[in-house]
Amino acid sequence: MQAVIPLLIKNGHAVYGVDNLSRYGERLGHAGNDYTFIKVDLTDRYSVDNLLENVKPDYVIQAAATIYGVGGFNKYCADMYKDITLHDNVLRAAVANDVEKVVYISSSMVYENCPQIKETPVMEDMPDEWPAPYTDYGLSKFVGERVSRAYYKQHGLKYTIWRPFNIITPYEKSDEEIGISHVFADYIDNILFKRTNPLPILGTGEQIRCFTWIGEVAQAIADFSFDERTDNETYNLGNPEPITMKELAEKIKTIAATEFNMFDNYQMTFKHIPSFRNDVMVRIPDVSRASADLDWRAIVKVDDSIRLCIAHALEKK
Repeated sequence: MQAVIPLLIKNGHAVYGVDNLSRYGERLGHAGNDYTFIKVDLTDRYSVDNLLENVKPDYVIQAAATIYGVGGFNKYCADMYKDITLHDNVLRAAVANDVEKVVYISSSMVYENCPQIKETPVMEDMPDEWPAPYTDYGLSKFVGERVSRAYYKQHGLKYTIWRPFNIITPYEKSDEEIGISHVFADYIDNILFKRTNPLPILGTGEQIRCFTWIGEVAQAIADFSFDERTDNETYNLGNPEPITMKELAEKIKTIAATEFNMFDNYQMTFKHIPSFRNDVMVRIPDVSRASADLDWRAIVKVDDSIRLCIAHALEKK
């Protein structure tokens, strides 16, 4: 939400940001200071009830979640289910306080058990037609979506569900243990600053993802979450530009060397680390619904996202 908040303010909204600061233990300051921050643990029902009763928001964007890479959501698998509790707390309080809509930020992991091949991008209705996700993270997001729909069915509480695909952000910090953070954060740290070679890589490195610049996902959430066209709808948000994990690493290394003069372009090698059984091999979105309904599409290519992240990383060093 750190990228969404400034856009909401620019659109004329008064914003309250809520977090328990559990991941980094502090506010990182990326959202600026033009909003009201409230430290609340949303897993505590009383605190959520009190929060919404005092603030009386028109809308809620529910993006709170236990966010990790594939290693993290396997290591901290039980923690994933807190996300269902906090989402239910928000929805209950929203009904009690006449909130018009709760926007839910889901994940492409809801497609975990859907057929995913390069020639067949996943479409929004597919998770209802295939088995629920096996991973605790994927299942928590799948259930979160179903709970949103259930509250609309029973209570008339409107929702919009956004499913971002592999957001590239300069804000995430890497972790010493590979896979706890998302792959992009790990690569930026290991390639740019630690100069790790061979580079640790989970599995074969042939996993395919579609990386989407955080600003474009944030813009869609800020511009369309309260639009009537998105009422009770679900949308993929992604850049349908497939790339393997090996290719991503090579791109980061080459752009850093040739365009930022960080080091001489070298022969990258990989240290393969056993991956997790539930590491999805292909994840490519169909974004035709967002394009048709909202005229939204991702424009920033992976190479440009890498340039933006390298520039940001160098500025902060």
